[in-house]
Amino acid sequence: IQVATDDVTVYLGGDDSRQSNDLEYDITSLILRGNYELGDHSLSFGFERDELDIFNLFVQHTETEIRFDSIEDFRNGFAGQIEYNNAPSNNPLDAAAVWGYATNTLFLQDEFMVGDRLTLVAGIRYDFYTSDDRPEENEDFVQDYGFSNATNLDGEGLIQPRLGFSYDLSGDTTIRGGVGLYSGGNPNVWLSNNFSNNNVLQFGFRERDFDLTAQTYSGCEPGVPEGPGWCIPTVLFDAADGATSGRNFEINVLDPDFEIPSEWKIALGMTTILPTELVFSADVLWTRGQNTAIVLRGDLEINDERTAAQPDGYPQFDSVRLPSFILTNTDSEDNQSFGLALGLGKTFDNGFDFQVGYAYSDAEDVNPMTSSVAFSNYTNRAFFDPQEEVLSTSNYNIEHRFTATARWRKEVFGDSELMLAFYGAANSGRPYSITQFPIPVFGFTPFLDSDDPTALLPGNLRNEQTGTWWRKIDMRASLDFPGFSDGHRAQAFIVIDNLTNLINDDWGVLEQHNFPRVVEPNTREARIGDASRYEIRFGLQYDF
Repeated sequence: IQVATDDVTVYLGGDDSRQSNDLEYDITSLILRGNYELGDHSLSFGFERDELDIFNLFVQHTETEIRFDSIEDFRNGFAGQIEYNNAPSNNPLDAAAVWGYATNTLFLQDEFMVGDRLTLVAGIRYDFYTSDDRPEENEDFVQDYGFSNATNLDGEGLIQPRLGFSYDLSGDTTIRGGVGLYSGGNPNVWLSNNFSNNNVLQFGFRERDFDLTAQTYSGCEPGVPEGPGWCIPTVLFDAADGATSGRNFEINVLDPDFEIPSEWKIALGMTTILPTELVFSADVLWTRGQNTAIVLRGDLEINDERTAAQPDGYPQFDSVRLPSFILTNTDSEDNQSFGLALGLGKTFDNGFDFQVGYAYSDAEDVNPMTSSVAFSNYTNRAFFDPQEEVLSTSNYNIEHRFTATARWRKEVFGDSELMLAFYGAANSGRPYSITQFPIPVFGFTPFLDSDDPTALLPGNLRNEQTGTWWRKIDMRASLDFPGFSDGHRAQAFIVIDNLTNLINDDWGVLEQHNFPRVVEPNTREARIGDASRYEIRFGLQYDF
């Protein structure tokens, strides 16, 4: 339940995403590996198979979500909006996605020396997917789009070559690097959405300007009052019963031409011991995406006539087919990034050691893909055209980061050791976008509702702005001492997270725009409470 006031929105009860939410999965793994020495070559080879069986229940609004436009409307039982989703049986378990697939891998690697200083590692990996499970076919979708939504990854594969090296330039300097193609890491829930959100297993209903006091109610749990928030309005409960249509969410579909996303990575680094016994390291990493995964609407087409009449240039859309979200690959530039990391450290004979570091990152993506739900992946970003595939600064990019660690150890009281350590970090802020609310600018809104201002102002780029810096220092002190028996050890410790804020209330404060970091002009950054306060932990640890 949400109640809007002039200043804030008040939330009552559990949120809409936890009303029917359960995930269970089993993984069966088969691993066959071999190693073989052939002269100076060390060969590794094998086959691996991970078979994943998934039960994923995620149905929002099965106990309704009710929004009131004011406290007075809440008092009078007049809802500005009420939503209800469920399976036609009104049992959300019947809307669960039950599916699975297997990832199969063949690999071969050869490690060998060239001369006395150069070590090479060359390898190749082939991943391929098998699955007998397909989403329930939606006949309306097939008729509108000319292809089936019952698609999966069966038969998709990817060859991934890799080459790495390590060169001992001198006794004090080592150079390392490599190049290769890598895949993996895309959440299974992106595929699971296609099995559960097919508009066959579940249906959704929304009513606006809804008088809750004039309703009868069904689906009440035993012992609860018969009314809103506890039960389902009968008109919505009966609409779901045996439904074949409804307001419905956009159907989620895997592009039948979908290819496995991957990234080319090129790395180069060095570590050297300077004459002063300082250890210096430097690493660079460049990545370039290939077949980057994105979510697009499948039903939207630009209305050229209305678009031409827009003074700001915003495209105007019409929905010309069954509304859908398509998990597909970008046709434009893929995600890419460049990273640089520098480190310097030294250990002294008196028990003191330190390390300092700097990291630079320049990461760009087409769609940040921030969420598990296709709708959220599509809307939780800034855009001038919601269907655009434009490479922009990534939501996750932190351009500059400095770190420093200083630690001192000393033996006291015989076999006891005292340790005092400080960790400091300073980093530039998160990127964000200057935007406005999209609902009148596109003519047709490609959203159910938009709670965030996601439409870029003309002339602005996604994540063109950078938030304020954050700086803090942490501390840890500990005393190690013998336990009560041989081989036992004990430690007393105290940890102060954000020591800077303990010293001064104005220090160590993190201010940034909240997710999804789309804000109207002149919006101030919010203070992030948990990160901006100090925390002291102390205790005793005993190991035996």
